Amino acid sequence: MESLAAKEAELTKEVPQLLETMNKTSEEVNLFERKASEAQERYRKLLEQWSRVYEELRSHYGSSIDRVKPYFEAAATFRSASERVQVVMKEFCAAASQYSQAKADLRNIETRLAYGAHKVRLDRDQQDGLSRATVRVLKCRQDRDRREQDYAESLREYEEAKQACESWRSQLGDALIKRYEPVFRQLQQHQSTLRTERQRIQGFTERAASAKGIYNKSLAELDRINVAVHEARAVAKEATAPQPPPPPAVPPVPPAAPEEAPEVTVAAKEPEMPQERTTDAAKEVFTEDLPLGQTENRHGD
Repeated sequence: MESLAAKEAELTKEVPQLLETMNKTSEEVNLFERKASEAQERYRKLLEQWSRVYEELRSHYGSSIDRVKPYFEAAATFRSASERVQVVMKEFCAAASQYSQAKADLRNIETRLAYGAHKVRLDRDQQDGLSRATVRVLKCRQDRDRREQDYAESLREYEEAKQACESWRSQLGDALIKRYEPVFRQLQQHQSTLRTERQRIQGFTERAASAKGIYNKSLAELDRINVAVHEARAVAKEATAPQPPPPPAVPPVPPAAPEEAPEVTVAAKEPEMPQERTTDAAKEVFTEDLPLGQTENRHGD
């Protein structure tokens, strides 16, 4: 029982922390979902307000407002692309600087260890330092290349937005654009507020999803611990259960006696007496000792 209690204590030592995490993330899920719902409601009202303002301006200025609308949309896209290209360019410059510094650090380490110039044996610390510097160079180069691609993409978008804006300006003329500029400035303020609310909704939704993921992970870990505890108890119960008595010994069966072969009686056969065969030569031998008269009689016969 002591070993079972120790095993259960080892298995359940993380349960309090998991329960605390689940309580915390549950509160965060409720909080962020409520904030996302509130932001969605504000966005809906702002969108309705923007639509009313636009319809009022359109009814006041007529269809001309629809005519100049593409230019101001292109101008807004151009401003966003300009801001983005500046941010991405700064990130690319910083990544390129880090890559240059990482390469310089690696060259210093190689020079200090005479690496590549002489055959030397490096100890563990030197090998670790050289490996870390090499890995840092590779990571910095990958980051620089990725930032460079982002910069090239943002620069392309910037050029496209600039050309579209200039194209619409040349078609409409500066006079018409300046006339409607205050109107669209007001509309763009509403659009900026709408974008802010969209970003807030997205941020709250992502944070709620992250909290849900942590909650579900903690819940799955609790389920795993519960199953492990039940398995440990089942094993301990099986080990401490009384063993059933062994079955009674079965006496060995004596081997069967071999069957005796049946006695076979063979009748003795009487020996055959040889038949008497008397040849003429034998007769002569036999008659040599007989008296004369018997001999004659024998011949007379």
